[in-house]
Amino acid sequence: MIHGPGWLTVAVVAVVAVAAALQALSGIGFALVAGPLLILALGQSDGVRLTVTLGLLLNAMILAGTLRHTRWGDAARLFVPAALLVWPAALVTGRLREDWVLAFAGVAVLAGVGLIVSGRRAHWVDRPAGAIAAGAAGGVLNVLAGVSGPPVALFVAHRAWAPRVSTATVQAYALPLNAVTLAVLGPPAGRPAQFLGAVLALLVGAGVAWPFARRIGPGTVRALALAMAAVGAISLIARALA
Repeated sequence: MIHGPGWLTVAVVAVVAVAAALQALSGIGFALVAGPLLILALGQSDGVRLTVTLGLLLNAMILAGTLRHTRWGDAARLFVPAALLVWPAALVTGRLREDWVLAFAGVAVLAGVGLIVSGRRAHWVDRPAGAIAAGAAGGVLNVLAGVSGPPVALFVAHRAWAPRVSTATVQAYALPLNAVTLAVLGPPAGRPAQFLGAVLALLVGAGVAWPFARRIGPGTVRALALAMAAVGAISLIARALA
């Protein structure tokens, strides 16, 4: 954990701005990049809460522009099992030592990176149980590290949806899930100035990067984002072992 209020605020703002910029450039999950780094800066509890809060704001912004493309039935099938596991996951993690939770969070993020990189397809995901399993895994990962996206990304990859439909449906699933997660975990406990700085960094990072979205190869940015997420996850595991 980074000590000192000044350096802490700078670290949080920098992490959020970079993660938001990468999201705008490549579409990679904001939380996958910001989650492990904010946990390193703030600790597991506050890092997850801030990641989920910022993710909720980002979900609302994106969904506002893609609302008419949403597949509400699929979003609901993902959301329900995810929401049902938020409280049990929070109860279990609340009873574990923080180093164990940090290690689990690091492994979860690494697994998410591996899922995205592999691009593998699993036939069982096409069955009704696929949505239940993806949503349930997303709910647990949201509590552990604020990252509910990777299992759902695997589910969406099996659907022949247009990109705008995938984007809208994932937001419709993630927004209420983040709201439920915050209701269970509680809001971020940091200073108001720190939270305001993080929100402004989210807007500035995404806003500055947006004009370059078509100029920079998305594959390059995506690889950078996944590399940053992997480094953050490994750092969490290393800190837990230390």
